[in-house]
Amino acid sequence: MLLLARLRHFVIISKWQRWLFPTLCIIPYLIILIWLLSCGLVWVAQVLLAPLLMAGLLALLTFLLAKAEFRSSLPRR
Repeated sequence: MLLLARLRHFVIISKWQRWLFPTLCIIPYLIILIWLLSCGLVWVAQVLLAPLLMAGLLALLTFLLAKAEFRSSLPRR
């Protein structure tokens, strides 16, 4: 019973509605990438991976800049 309660608590806290749709949308994308690589169309897979890579770099840069900005403005204890 405790395990079921913890699982239910995790499902509520995780806000699964927010990440379920993007997760379901990325599955066909990954299947197509694997299929393109198996057909030898590496350049097409690279073109399809470019926006994903750029979004990842933008997210990382945003995180690092925010961390650097708020490190100096927070009061020290």
